[in-house]
Amino acid sequence: MRKIRITAVAALVLAMAFSTFVSAAPSPVAGTVMVVVPGSSTPSAPKINVPTVKQLEALADFISQDAAAAGLVPSVKSTVDIAAPANYMGGDVPVVLAVAGLRNGAGNVFAYILLPNGRKIVVPCTVRNGYVGFFAPAFGTVSIVEMNVPGAPAPAAPLTLH
Repeated sequence: MRKIRITAVAALVLAMAFSTFVSAAPSPVAGTVMVVVPGSSTPSAPKINVPTVKQLEALADFISQDAAAAGLVPSVKSTVDIAAPANYMGGDVPVVLAVAGLRNGAGNVFAYILLPNGRKIVVPCTVRNGYVGFFAPAFGTVSIVEMNVPGAPAPAAPLTLH
């Protein structure tokens, strides 16, 4: 009799497990970039290009030198080349990128920006719900980098993006 009860309970649990409907909020689309050009009130999607090998090498050198000087270990999460929109006249631009693998409120995330003239800039980022935001002083090739202390356990991946 006991075996029948255990079998019945196991069958009930399996039936519930396979019939449970789970719905999750949509995740940010990786690679999505939105900017608000100074003088405009609506966000727009600028032209995004794949960075060239030369741009990637320049950013990689800059990131590794900066991390070594600070005694940190870099983890590059995303790299895109953002072209300036036609109506851009200069000034700080709020940029938002969808980037996976960062926890909400992470304070160790930075945007490394390689400008078209070769100048390199580091800007702190804000992370929220799978999106990284920062103010870019100009458009160029951007790498989103998480800096971690060497030997420290890697931060846990977020369980949810929302």
